[in-house]
Amino acid sequence: MRPRHPHGSTRGVRWLGLIGLMMVGACLPHASRRAGEEFDDCAGAGWCPRMVRIPAGSFTMGAAPGESPDPFFREGPQHRVSVRGFALGKLDVTHGEWAAFVAATHRATPRGCAWTGRVPDGQVDSAGSWRDPGFAQDDRHPVVCVTWDDAQDYVRWLSARTGHRYRLPSEAEWEYAARAGSTTRYPWGDTASHAHANYGADSGFRPLAAGRDRWLHTSPAGAFPPNAFGLYDMNGNVLQYVQDCFAPSYAGLPTDGSAYETDTTLELTGELAVLNGERACSLRAARGGDWNDPPAEIRSAFRNFGPPPGQSLHDYRSTGVAFRVARDLD
Repeated sequence: MRPRHPHGSTRGVRWLGLIGLMMVGACLPHASRRAGEEFDDCAGAGWCPRMVRIPAGSFTMGAAPGESPDPFFREGPQHRVSVRGFALGKLDVTHGEWAAFVAATHRATPRGCAWTGRVPDGQVDSAGSWRDPGFAQDDRHPVVCVTWDDAQDYVRWLSARTGHRYRLPSEAEWEYAARAGSTTRYPWGDTASHAHANYGADSGFRPLAAGRDRWLHTSPAGAFPPNAFGLYDMNGNVLQYVQDCFAPSYAGLPTDGSAYETDTTLELTGELAVLNGERACSLRAARGGDWNDPPAEIRSAFRNFGPPPGQSLHDYRSTGVAFRVARDLD
C-alpha cells in the first residue's frame, strides 16, 4: 500500500500608460484589466498577494498516455475542461503575508508539523510551526506548516478586507494555470530541471540542491523563472492545496473548471482501499510537488491529496504543504 498525501513518500505515508505597471491593477477599473496583468487589492501596501489575471480558455486536463510512472497517481482520464477567466496568486502565499494576517487577526500559532527534519520522517514535530518549520525561512519564502482550514480562514479574511471574493483555486484552474498553454510534462518541456524548479533527487524522496536550485528545503518565492502566464513556483517548492475534495480519477468530474465538492463515502479498490469509509471532503487535493519530491511528482499533471489516512484535515501541517489564492474577477 502506498497512500499519497502532501509531502508524500511512497514508502510510508507522506505526501503583473499613466502609472507604473506595478500599480496598474490597483488603480485602473477592473474591467480594463487584460489577461496577464498583475494587480493587488491593497494598493501596494504589501499585506495582500500580487495577483495575475488568467485568461479564459480550455485545455486537456490529465496525463498523456504513458506519462505517469505509476497508475496509483490516477491522473486520468484525459478530458477537455473550459475555464472562466480568474485571477491567481503570482506566488504562493508568503511567510510575510501570513505574518501580516496573523498580526491583524491576533491568530494563535498552534504547534505540530510533519517533515521538519527534527523527528523521523512522517512523524509530527510537536515544536514545529509556521514560525519554526525546522529550517531557515524569511518573509519571501512560502508559508508552510498551515492547514487547509488555515487557508480557508485566510481567503475569508482577504475577502472581507478587500471586498472581493478570494478562494482557493479549483484543481482544474490550478492545472490550467500551471500548464499556461503547455502540453508537456512541465511548463518548460518534458525534462525536469533544477534550473526551473526546486525539487528533490531524481530517485527516492530526499532534498537536493543543484545548479540554480540552491535550497535543500523551501526556496524564496519567485526564485525560478515564471511560466507563460507569469506565475512562479507552480511546479516544485511546495505543494499547493486546492478547493477540491478527493476524487480517485477525473471520471464524472466537472468540466467547467469548478471544484469537485461532492462529499461521498469512499469505496475504493486496490491501493486506495485504505481510504475506504473516509468522506471525500475530509481529504483535499494538493498540486505541484515540493522541495523533497522526485521529478515525476512536480509534473503539471501530478495529483496529490491530504491529509494522510488517519489524520485530520483540520490539524494536519507539513513543511511541504502550502497554498496559493485565487480571486473571482469583477
